[in-house]
Formats: sequence, C-alpha cells, structure tokens
Amino acid sequence: MKKHPRYQEWLLLAAIFFFWFSCYTYPSFFSAYVVNVLQAPEVTAGLILGSYGFMQMLLRIPLGVVSDVLQKRKAFVLIGFAASLASSAGLTILDLSLGEGAIPTWIHIAAMLFRGLSGVAASTWVTLSVMYSSNFQKEEMPSAMSRLMVPQYGSQIFAMLLGSHVAGRFGEWTAFALASGAGLLGLILAAMVKENCPQKERMSLKSFFTVAKDRDLFIGTVLATLLRVICWGTVLGFLSTWAQNAAGFTTEQLGYLSVMYLLPNTIMARFSGPVFSKRFGRRNVLAAGFLILAIACSLYPFSRSLWPLMATQTVFGMGMGLILPLTLSASVENIPPERRGVSMGIYQAVYGAGMSLGPVLAGWIISLATTQLGGYVINFYFNAVLSAFGAALSLLLLRSEKNDNPRA
Repeated sequence: MKKHPRYQEWLLLAAIFFFWFSCYTYPSFFSAYVVNVLQAPEVTAGLILGSYGFMQMLLRIPLGVVSDVLQKRKAFVLIGFAASLASSAGLTILDLSLGEGAIPTWIHIAAMLFRGLSGVAASTWVTLSVMYSSNFQKEEMPSAMSRLMVPQYGSQIFAMLLGSHVAGRFGEWTAFALASGAGLLGLILAAMVKENCPQKERMSLKSFFTVAKDRDLFIGTVLATLLRVICWGTVLGFLSTWAQNAAGFTTEQLGYLSVMYLLPNTIMARFSGPVFSKRFGRRNVLAAGFLILAIACSLYPFSRSLWPLMATQTVFGMGMGLILPLTLSASVENIPPERRGVSMGIYQAVYGAGMSLGPVLAGWIISLATTQLGGYVINFYFNAVLSAFGAALSLLLLRSEKNDNPRA
C-alpha cells in the first residue's frame, strides 16, 4: 500500500484480521448447531444460514454507492464491527437461554435475526476492502487482491480452529463470546486507522451505470455468485451436519474440517493472480478451479469417515482458492479508485444473493429426499453439476480476453 505510513498499513491489516475472525469463530459448526441443537427443520435451517447472505445482498450496493458519494469509508467500517459484536453477543445470550425439551419458534426467529446481523457486518467489507484497494493501480490489482486474502483467510483458519475447540470443550456459547471479543478488538483498531479518501468528483447516476456496465465487473460478479452458491450449498452450508451425522465428527473436529479447505484456499489464493493467471491465463485458471470443485463435490458422498472427508475438503479448497482472487480483481481492475466502492458493492451484493440462495436451495433439496443423508448426497451431486457449468461459463465468457493468452 502506497499512501499509508507503515504502522497505518499494519493497523488496517490487523483490523481486517479481527473483522473476519469475529465472523468465522462459529460457521464451522453452525449448521450442525442449528439442526441438532436448535432442532430447526432443513428448510428453516437454510433460511437461518441464508440470512447472512440475504442481508449482504440487500446492503452492499447501497453501502458502496453511499460511501462513494460521501467519499468516506471508515464510518461504515466501524458500523460493521459494531454489528458483528452485537450479532455474536446476541447468539451468546440466545444459547445460554436454551432450556430442556422442544425449542420454541421464537428461538429460530432470533437465530435468524442475529445471523442476519452478522450479514450486516459482512456487508461493510465492501468499504473495508476499498480502503485497501484504493491504494493500488490497475496493474497491481491481481497481486494486491491475492495478498489481501492471506490475512483474510488466515484469520478464518485461526478463528475456526479456536472457535470449534472452545465450543467442543465448553459449549457453543463460548465460541459466540469469542467472536464478540474479536469484534471489540477490531472496532478499537479500526478506529485508530486514518482514512485516505480520493478527492475526485462525487458519484452521479450516470457514473454509477458506467461502472455497472463494465464487462469485467459483470464476468467477475457472475462467476463469483456461482461460486458462492456452490460454497454455501456445501462447505459453508450443510457439510458440518453431514460430517456429524454421516461421519461422526465431534464439534472440535468440525474446526479441523474447515481448516482443511481454508488452508489450501489461502495458499492457492496467494498464487492464483500473480503466478497461475500470468502463466496459464485467467480464463484457464478459472475453468480449472471450477472443475476441481466439481471433482470435490462428486467425492463428498463417498467421504464418510475422518480422513477421506478431510482430503475432499482439501481438494475443494484448492479449487476455491484459484477462483476467488481472479473474480475479485476483475471487479475492480478497470474501475477508478474513487468508484471502486460501487464496483465492489455490486460484486459483493450479487454474490451475496448466491450466499443466500445456496443454503436455502440445499435445504430444499435435502427436504425433498426420503432420508436426510440421501438428500445430502443429491445436493452434493447437484453442486458438482453447477461447478462443471461454472467451468464452461468461464471458458465462454472469457474467450476474447486479452490477458488470457498464456505466457511461455
């Protein structure tokens, strides 16, 4: 980053670390918690899980537009940390209030609201990421986005390991409380960051539509949305329930399961833009990533014990790590820094729809089957087909891209 003093850069990176830490201390076991502890039916569970993406779908474009109009990001970042703190604190209180016997409907509604509040927090990632990306030129963007994903996914790995560990040892409420603490730390750090705003013309309706019509933004958004449908229909959706009910995983082991996709995801994300895309072309790398996801989704039905499921997760993480940095860089690389809040808002809002649709669609598919595990198998194969479609779509949409000529 060019315009921040070194200590300001580290403050921002540390804030990003705690931002995602606060969001990811409990997703590794949350779907299993909703189904097995809160006793929510699959469709209701899908709605609870999908509320996270639904709020992002609603808020990310307005946040991007307003932040560009005001040319201010920091206030929205602070709101995001506060929302994350409130969300996890609410889940902590909710878990501690559970009694014996049947779970009342209001518990499911409250869980949906608090999980949705976490989606409000995640919506402000558009402003936090633009604070970072506005310091880079177009040619630096693929490498910059790959670097950004290291603290982002590194925090998620640490959060899922620690969160699942304390949840398995002391109860789920401790993981929710841990998220609250991370949100508070992130709020303090973010408040110390000095904002660097571009002094350019303010947003107009015409400039909004100019940004929205960018071809690379369209391609990156479509592929990222498909990726999110697949991810939230599998690894970030009902996979933890599959792992517990089909493979006998404990809550603590669910954290290791999440790390097995996040670690290769982080590694591959670091090399996807600056290495693989330059060597093989963005088009080919994206298609390969989706094909790897198709293989992983096809293997999940056969992964019913610890190590096979861990191995399949690793394969999935490799594919995801190849795709996400390239879709993210495409969404902003042709956009002026003062307009990147809008482009990032469009990108993240639309893929937020995928995060909402993925678990809802998966819950509906599972509910149609005669047995729960049979429904999971059908859902895995459905997402394998979606992944193969993503590979074909990558080749189709990126056919004429200039930067997809592999270098010798």
